[in-house]
Amino acid sequence: MNMIYAKIQILLLCLIVCGCSSNIPVIKAYSRPIEHKLYVNSAPPAIRAKFAASLSLYYQGKLDSASISLTSLTAQQPDYWGSYYFLGLINKDHGLLETAIGRFREAAKLPVNQPVLRSNIYLALGQCWELTGEFADAKMHYRAAINIAPESTAARDNYNRVSQLIAQK
Repeated sequence: MNMIYAKIQILLLCLIVCGCSSNIPVIKAYSRPIEHKLYVNSAPPAIRAKFAASLSLYYQGKLDSASISLTSLTAQQPDYWGSYYFLGLINKDHGLLETAIGRFREAAKLPVNQPVLRSNIYLALGQCWELTGEFADAKMHYRAAINIAPESTAARDNYNRVSQLIAQK
């Protein structure tokens, strides 16, 4: 055990001294939300496995591959909200806020069985509007998210922050 510990210390020392850490690629991964199973289970059975695979790509940070897969799912199952929602998240991550807003609006038009998941759509819309500087629209969408799922601390925190920003203007 002491030998393994010593080897780890030497390796860390080498990395620090050599500055090798700056050459190590960083892969951005997204944490799975508590609602992950709800997302997967909300998908129609005909596309559930493919949707789960798309989410796996998304959570691994493979956004281009996830986007291709999700776009395919929207063609295959155009009345499923989840594909539009995750495409919106990818667009938001890429800074394509207008496109993201359109995707989230598409998702919001479709039936969502779980209130927390429907609330997440409005939370994401609020975030997009906030990023564009449209704080009144952001506040309205955060309020909608709270009305749908009052337990959403993210929606409540964002609502309070945007309310303070509006009050400071």
